[in-house]
Amino acid sequence: MITVLQNFIVRINESLTQHRHRRVDAINRRKHIKQLIEKMVDDIDPRLRSISRYKKVLFPCVERLLSYAEEVCSRLPGPIEFSKENRRTNATVRALFANHRKMAEVFSRCQVVQDFFRTYPSADYAYMVLGMKKNETKAFGMQQQGDIIKREVLQTNVSFDDYRITHASRDEASLRFNMRERALHECVAQTIRQLMATQTYNDELQEHELKLKMKLGMLQNQEEGLGPLMQDDGDLLRRIRNIKAQLEKVEHRHGEVSKDVGTLDAFLSKTASLLKQPAELIDVAAVSLCVDRLNHLIEDDASNDEHRINLAQVTFSGDEKRVGLLAVFPRKELIVQKDKPVYSI
Repeated sequence: MITVLQNFIVRINESLTQHRHRRVDAINRRKHIKQLIEKMVDDIDPRLRSISRYKKVLFPCVERLLSYAEEVCSRLPGPIEFSKENRRTNATVRALFANHRKMAEVFSRCQVVQDFFRTYPSADYAYMVLGMKKNETKAFGMQQQGDIIKREVLQTNVSFDDYRITHASRDEASLRFNMRERALHECVAQTIRQLMATQTYNDELQEHELKLKMKLGMLQNQEEGLGPLMQDDGDLLRRIRNIKAQLEKVEHRHGEVSKDVGTLDAFLSKTASLLKQPAELIDVAAVSLCVDRLNHLIEDDASNDEHRINLAQVTFSGDEKRVGLLAVFPRKELIVQKDKPVYSI
């Protein structure tokens, strides 16, 4: 009876402890979101603080943005160790680099990697993000199917270049946390970029509208002045009708765009609407493909895990695309090259 009671008390205490931890985590999260809001307002437009409800409007947007950043960072595959041994056995390492020398040089000559090992002399491994461009080209070649070798087979060749190494960290947990914060800042950067584009477009429409009004005023004064004596009256009337039609379209479009950025309230709403759709700012999608040892795409062997490589494709604002994964590089693989300058990747 005592044992049952003791177990019950232990479970109650564990439940209370978990509840307290969740409460503390929730408080810290709200505090972090409020700090992010203030940082965003500073970066986007400090005048937004003149709107009393700006925190209330932005809080759910930033909360969603934070959750999205955590989610997309968890999608990044890896970490995978990029070492001489792994290049012989790991399909991803083999596919991304043509040979071990090329792989070692890319990491060794990177300023980020060198700075990390210099800062942490006891670290045997550096965890980082390896990004690159994926290229696909079509070419005719030979293909073996069983004992039969087929010639002039159209094949897809996969290659990678423009390597970028960033966010060197001591372990995976630190790296993913760092990536989450970076993803947040990138979403804000993409938001500002779109806001700037909308504001620029609004200014251009306003300028165009002003010029059309001036041109219309000039033509109407010509019509009421001596213009009919100098030129055909019908031509002048056609030009007036044409300018009026253009002006109507521009005024309508200007009115629509001004709803987004014409006032601070509209600007705040536009900012919130962009932050509510983080996937439109940064999208991270899984890329899984099979390639043979010559980096030919294996299109009919989707279940062959021996040749499968998994990457993440990152798209910024639906435009620029790159692929990447989390990488681990051992200190022992560093190449010291005194004759070649270190460069930043």
